[in-house]
Amino acid sequence: MNFQRMRRSHRGPDITPMIDVIFFLLVFFMVFFTVRTAPLGLNVELPRAVTGNPQASARFEVAVDKSGAMYISGRRVSQAELQQALAERLQVNPDMFVIVKADKEVRYEYVVNALDQVRNAGGYRLGLAVEQDR
Repeated sequence: MNFQRMRRSHRGPDITPMIDVIFFLLVFFMVFFTVRTAPLGLNVELPRAVTGNPQASARFEVAVDKSGAMYISGRRVSQAELQQALAERLQVNPDMFVIVKADKEVRYEYVVNALDQVRNAGGYRLGLAVEQDR
């Protein structure tokens, strides 16, 4: 008996390594996005007040932490950056309400500094954020 090997025609590239790479990328992104589920905002414990009122959505928020650092949208900014960002927003909406969110343990000096920066940028409608006591 004469057995001959049949030759297979080559159908294309081997995709096994490519599947391994894609699986690795899938696992990487799944792990990366489950780790980043924590909120990115600044943790500021506001003081409580009985007379607090909720404000409209047309507002600009400045957060001040215990060390006196100022934040806009969770990003730390310098005084010049705060004034520039606020001035740009005030050009679009001159009657915008500016809210200063300061931790209840912040030194008074830091709150006054944030209010001064808002006033220097041209903001005249401003308030301090509080948690409403019930």
